[in-house]
Amino acid sequence: MQTLPEQLSARIMALIINGEFEPGQRLQESALAERFEVSRGPIREALRILEREGLVTMASRRGASVTRLTAARLRDIFNVRAALMGICAEELAERRDPEVQSIVDEGTRSLLAANKAGDEEEFIAIVYQLSMYVAEAAGNEIARSILFSLGRQTLPLTRRLFQDEAERLTWAGNWQAISEAIRAGDPVRARQAVRKLMADITVGDLAIHERLEKERRSAGS
Repeated sequence: MQTLPEQLSARIMALIINGEFEPGQRLQESALAERFEVSRGPIREALRILEREGLVTMASRRGASVTRLTAARLRDIFNVRAALMGICAEELAERRDPEVQSIVDEGTRSLLAANKAGDEEEFIAIVYQLSMYVAEAAGNEIARSILFSLGRQTLPLTRRLFQDEAERLTWAGNWQAISEAIRAGDPVRARQAVRKLMADITVGDLAIHERLEKERRSAGS
């Protein structure tokens, strides 16, 4: 059972991911405590949990704020994700486990269906589930833990990216390539497909990041 701070951290995280709390925005303990009808103590603990996850930045005298990722950090995150997920995809391609293949195939079909239906929320949920499943099925708990944390840090940007149907279709196509490489038992192709997937989303998220930074600078001028 989750503790109260863990429950609160999940609720605050959802607000960050869906864009209600913008990068750089201050998170005042008193306002959050009033919103969630709790004391400031559990809120403070919840913010510390989110700080460990990289979603919140704590600064002396300023308190907590939503982490604002730099372009350099975004590139670093996606490079690490590409490396770890590539290792996991290679492992699955070498195994050629029919059950794993069936689940990845079904996930890919679900992505295409969600995109066709224009269901952004379902599409994002399936993307996240597929990414975590690849690491879990490979049996690499360290990779899964790191991918889970890094994926949440970039999710606010990726959600904006997936508002574009063409971007969703590109992502679904990349997952098809990963699935086909795993089915073929080709670890090299599987790693290359993962790199292509991560390269595409890096370009997309960086473009969103640049646009948001320009808007922020314009608003401050």
